[in-house]
Amino acid sequence: MTTTSGAHAGLPVPLPDVLPDPWVVVRGTAWPSLDTAFGSGRRLPRALVRLLDPDLTAGEARQALNALDEPVRHQNTIYEATAPVTLCVAAVLGRRAGQHRGTADRVCTLLLAWLAGVAYDSDDKCVAVRQRYFGEDFLEGYPALVAVRALRPVLFQAVEPFLDDPDAAVAEEALCAGLALAEHPALAGHRDGPAERARRLLRVCDTRWRRRQALDALTAWGHDTEGLARRGDDDRSPYVDGAGWPVADGHPDGPPL
Repeated sequence: MTTTSGAHAGLPVPLPDVLPDPWVVVRGTAWPSLDTAFGSGRRLPRALVRLLDPDLTAGEARQALNALDEPVRHQNTIYEATAPVTLCVAAVLGRRAGQHRGTADRVCTLLLAWLAGVAYDSDDKCVAVRQRYFGEDFLEGYPALVAVRALRPVLFQAVEPFLDDPDAAVAEEALCAGLALAEHPALAGHRDGPAERARRLLRVCDTRWRRRQALDALTAWGHDTEGLARRGDDDRSPYVDGAGWPVADGHPDGPPL
């Protein structure tokens, strides 16, 4: 994989249609040329290489993901380096999914939660909110976000094996990511599974933002939601994050950070 400048800076041209070898992403990306919240991305490979340790523990995975969080997800913002980092994390998760046959160990759970956060921060609703504030052509001036959104079909491949994980918390995290990623038009044929799981979630889940995400997805995809909504599900009272951006819900009952 080479990172040629083009429609999606920091990503290979053409974009991958299957999860790549994570080592190819680490070695083939021009990290020093990519912006993060705190300068260039030249130090990002150190954290990514730690995730590739075959003997990785949950504690080590958490430290590595924390080291990635501030540079590429600071205050729920997407940066130029976010897309290749996200692709690498997804590739690591995809590799581990094969090793664990779709059943998450603690490391998989951490990787999945990290991807769910990126997916949520780049979903259609986030774009719509920003378009209301900054105009319909908002995405034209935000190529970093465009790059992450372009990866949604391949990121979905990493998440999908965990939608039926025996651990309900893991499956719910996978659904959070899956609903956001499946908004991509290329995944229209893959929405039935997440939609049915969203229905099941709405019958048992009390977390407001998760319920809202599930209802919004079902509505957007043309599904009948009669009997699934509860009082308060239509509460659209605004919140803002630390950077002043409008978000779906507020901490501690808010979207993944």
